[in-house]
Amino acid sequence: MQHASPTPGSSRSAVKSLDTRSILGATLDGQELSPTGALHLLGLTREDDLHRLREAADELRKQQTGDTVPFESGCSLYITNLCELSPTLYPYPRQPGDAGSCTLSIDEIDACLERAAYRQTERLYVSGGGFWPFLQIPGLEAPNLLKTYTRLCGYIREKAPQIALTGFSPDEVEFLCIVADRDERYVLEMLIDYGVQTLGGNGIEILHDRVRHLISPKKASVNRWLEITATAHRLGLPVIARIEAGPLETLQQRVSHMRQLRRFQQENPGAFSQIIPQMWTKAPPQAALPVPGLPNCKPTDRLKLSAVLRLFLGEAFPRQTVCWQPKGEAEAQDALQWGANSLGSTDALAYHVFLSGSRPTEEYTASDFHRLITETGRIPQPGPVS
Repeated sequence: MQHASPTPGSSRSAVKSLDTRSILGATLDGQELSPTGALHLLGLTREDDLHRLREAADELRKQQTGDTVPFESGCSLYITNLCELSPTLYPYPRQPGDAGSCTLSIDEIDACLERAAYRQTERLYVSGGGFWPFLQIPGLEAPNLLKTYTRLCGYIREKAPQIALTGFSPDEVEFLCIVADRDERYVLEMLIDYGVQTLGGNGIEILHDRVRHLISPKKASVNRWLEITATAHRLGLPVIARIEAGPLETLQQRVSHMRQLRRFQQENPGAFSQIIPQMWTKAPPQAALPVPGLPNCKPTDRLKLSAVLRLFLGEAFPRQTVCWQPKGEAEAQDALQWGANSLGSTDALAYHVFLSGSRPTEEYTASDFHRLITETGRIPQPGPVS
């Protein structure tokens, strides 16, 4: 096999060889990893190849970001699980009156904010939760959905000004545009005016129309998702990029997702503040059955995904954040050795936790972040991650 060799002075030459050693060596020498190379690395299964992949991703992380690990305590706040989009990967949809349907009241939101303040939470990820045009928050009623969301954001900013507010997603913005009969610029400016500082990337899954249709036939198209992201960038509103891999897409479609993010970030520098990888290790019971031939998703695949993200996106996305939840400490620490360089937590304030009356058994403090990071041999760096 003819092996590609690095081209002196050219950091943009694509790595074309399908030999694992050559791909990793050329990437570390500054060549841009090609989609074909990324696909090859995602398909690795041999232990020695996976070891080389981990070492290469960790070395490139060190070259790009050093040994410091920014960390931030974050919590998610979902307002409702009422939804008309019929997504397949989540325990939706619910309709009013259905068993398990819920919408937080203003008193419950107050309790969540008080708990966040007590825990010294630094960032709150706010989401409508579902897509429901007639949403009313008891105690914070509004004449339409857009005003419901803006009143909610304004209320949070007033009650908890010390917490950075990340809100909604391009898909939720598209839904607001349809319901309010306004363009995305108007909707985004409203959200900014009421305190949203970063646009959340939740619900992104895979930027491939076929996969998005499998997840929910009413999801925004890939082009529309990117249009809204571009408008947010022009307004100075950074977007959190994610990849939510799972059993409903092919490896080629995962690479397509990464390729689109890289191209968009290169054409719009700073549009995305970071990349957060997530993976469904299995489809929930209510999910559409995967198509024969799709990859199995094992816990090891999460780490492999982090490594390939570093190698493929590291120059455009130097900050790769891994978020851990209770009982996920070891996995978060492992990810910091596979290309991730930032640590966050999202736990505790989801509607299904709060409304059940349960409380997390583990509380994360700055000392926990320090411990988790220093145990990996890295240097904790408190501060915002986006």
